[in-house]
Amino acid sequence: MTPDIPIERFHFWKSFLKWKVCYYGHMPPTSGLREQKKSETKLALSRAALELALDRGDLAAVTVDEIADAVRVSSRTFRNYFSSKEDAVLFSLRGIEDNAVELLRQRPSDEHVFDSLEAVMLDLATSEAFSTAVAVTRLSAQNPGLAAHDAARSDDVGTVVLAEVSRRTGLDPEVDLYPRLVCNAAYAVLGTVIQLAVSDSALPRDPGELVAQGFQRLRDGLADQPRG
Repeated sequence: MTPDIPIERFHFWKSFLKWKVCYYGHMPPTSGLREQKKSETKLALSRAALELALDRGDLAAVTVDEIADAVRVSSRTFRNYFSSKEDAVLFSLRGIEDNAVELLRQRPSDEHVFDSLEAVMLDLATSEAFSTAVAVTRLSAQNPGLAAHDAARSDDVGTVVLAEVSRRTGLDPEVDLYPRLVCNAAYAVLGTVIQLAVSDSALPRDPGELVAQGFQRLRDGLADQPRG
């Protein structure tokens, strides 16, 4: 059973994130004005969905009509862009994840893939993207439908990252354990730090430091348990 999260926490994240939802260029620079307008409308709808859900602490308390009204478009227009409220909220993460994949592809070809993944996760943890991820995770904890959509989306993103890791290492993930293992380990570090932020754990370090610590623990090996 998921513990209840006080509504005050949602209000805090709503204020912190107001119009700061990260978006990393879904649209190429050469796109025409019409495509730019469509992209801006889609992003605005996603922002509105996330803000309204954070404001009320529950996506179920938000209607499609309200999201559309916030952007001054029709409900039909909303449905042209998104199949559901959940898709609209999760779109706020798509640009973040696309950027993460691109960052991984841009890392030096001779860099160890584990170091490359650490650099990407550090980038996410030290940017406004982290706050967006925490906010969506909070909402998912209260909304089973959103959590289910998020899991499906994460699988898609993980497939792209796995393909890049496979390319860089020259290892087939269907034959060798390493590509999946290193991808899952990297996501586990970031996911753990996000979980700690969601639980408001009293940690003396910022997210970037925790990600760096997590990767170092993996390098050292988890068999050696630190003393409390």
